[in-house]
Amino acid sequence: MSTKQKRVIIRTVRVTKALDEILVEDANLKGTSLNSLISSILTKYAEWDRYTEKLAHVTIPTTLLRALLDLITDEDALAKLGDRLGVELSSETTLFWFKKINQETLLRFLSLAYKYGGAAVIEIEDEGPELKFILYHKLGEKASIWFEHYFDKLIRTHLKVIPQIATTENSVTVRFQNT
Repeated sequence: MSTKQKRVIIRTVRVTKALDEILVEDANLKGTSLNSLISSILTKYAEWDRYTEKLAHVTIPTTLLRALLDLITDEDALAKLGDRLGVELSSETTLFWFKKINQETLLRFLSLAYKYGGAAVIEIEDEGPELKFILYHKLGEKASIWFEHYFDKLIRTHLKVIPQIATTENSVTVRFQNT
């Protein structure tokens, strides 16, 4: 939701006592108000869950994802998987959510995917003539190789520019011409 949509509407919602106790406890643990917690839950539903449910996304622990990537011993197979998903996954999801593919919608997709997906954290920086994003993860070197190919194919295919990509064991930095 954009910052322009800050008009507040007051709603009354009935919840069970058990659910209320869970929400109050979690709000206290997070050091936030119950209202803020419920608002963040509803925002996640509006921005992520309602779409991913329709696209049959599944949630898996990062330890399982890392183990699956570690099973791929052929680096070419890992690169092909990144290339394939860089086109297919980004296209299908971005078109479904935003009805068009351009730099703005791809960056929005990436922002939401890493905000809610849980596999990594992304920082996107607009540096004028150049865009840069840094992806931090704890999935190891093979994941960095996979992400490198994923982002390379995504940017080359959809934005028609050649990215510069640098990787470490747990991060991927991508720079490309701002379109």
